[in-house]
Amino acid sequence: MKTSRSITTVLVCFMLTISTIQAQTPEGTWKGKLNVQEAEIPLTFHITQENGAYSATMDSPSQGASGLAMDSVTFENNEVTLAFAKAGIKYQAALENETLKGTFYQGGMELPLTMTKSENKLPGDPDLVTSEQELVDIATFDKGNYTYKVEDYFAKPKASSFQLSPKGTYLSYKEKDENKKNHVYIKNIASGETQRVIEEKEELIRGYGWANENVLLYVMDTGGDENYQLYSVGIESSEPKNLTPFENVRVELLNILKEDEDHVIISMNKNNPQVFEPYKINIKTGDYEQLYTNDDITNPIMGYDFDKDGNLKGFTRLKDGVNTNLHYAKEGDNYELIKELNWKDSFSILGFDYATNNPHDAYVLTNLDSDKTQIVLYDLKADQPIKTIYTNDKYDVS
Repeated sequence: MKTSRSITTVLVCFMLTISTIQAQTPEGTWKGKLNVQEAEIPLTFHITQENGAYSATMDSPSQGASGLAMDSVTFENNEVTLAFAKAGIKYQAALENETLKGTFYQGGMELPLTMTKSENKLPGDPDLVTSEQELVDIATFDKGNYTYKVEDYFAKPKASSFQLSPKGTYLSYKEKDENKKNHVYIKNIASGETQRVIEEKEELIRGYGWANENVLLYVMDTGGDENYQLYSVGIESSEPKNLTPFENVRVELLNILKEDEDHVIISMNKNNPQVFEPYKINIKTGDYEQLYTNDDITNPIMGYDFDKDGNLKGFTRLKDGVNTNLHYAKEGDNYELIKELNWKDSFSILGFDYATNNPHDAYVLTNLDSDKTQIVLYDLKADQPIKTIYTNDKYDVS
């Protein structure tokens, strides 16, 4: 009898152990941090199961990415494997109760990553939600016999994309016709006279704006290929001019030069499809001048900073896919590295201060000297702040 009870006890314990192992599942929200070059990058995986099949998404808040769907998710022998082939990402980890311990692979790197199970909470403060009684009280303010219909609230307006000309003489806008084409019109504010200046035909007008008081710029591609070309049209002439008639080249408008009505700053991937470089282009003739060569494809330039005359003052280069370096021309076109920034740092030029005699004074958005992002007047040549323009104790400024 003792032997029988002992065997029964062993079998029960064994079955409980098997049951516990089988009950483990990777379903849920998992959070952890990657350590990359002394920087911490938070990651979150959301793993779900339906009809025996697993799926997952990944959030990387510091990279501004959320809900990235994994290509494949497997769970065998208490090991979970998540893969996102397009980004070259894979995570393999062993499930141990409320912990995933494994390795994160991307771009030739192998990084240890431990994830812990956590509750998936929606953002926000539930206490701020309006109560039923408050809604009833608000409804009592609505008095009158209104003729609005549900369709009115969901109807799309005919006119959109309103813009004032630089001197305020005209109001431009896009208006849809019966064939769903969005033409661009201008209205003389003083006289009320309206005229169509850009006709949308087979190709869509992807964007438009004022170059000066008499010229509009707009971009179009061909068949939705996103190789945008830049066009100009004068308000006195309905004949548009293609300023960038290049095949397989994408054009982006960077800067309107308010004090130079004949030129704008654009970027093009004309020399290399993988990188964009800045150009100053004449909107009357189409003549252009390349302002800088983006020659490091592995660490590409992500943004350029110009003064009001169209001179390139600085640029921000992405380094190793994570950090950014700000280069600035203290003298001539000699661009020096003045800021090395990781994913937590913020330092960007908003615009230069033309009320001073120092051409290097600029307004910047930065958190380098604070735990909050603030607006600071900064001497870029001396590489030091002049004064804080605005800050808030509780919130970042944007």
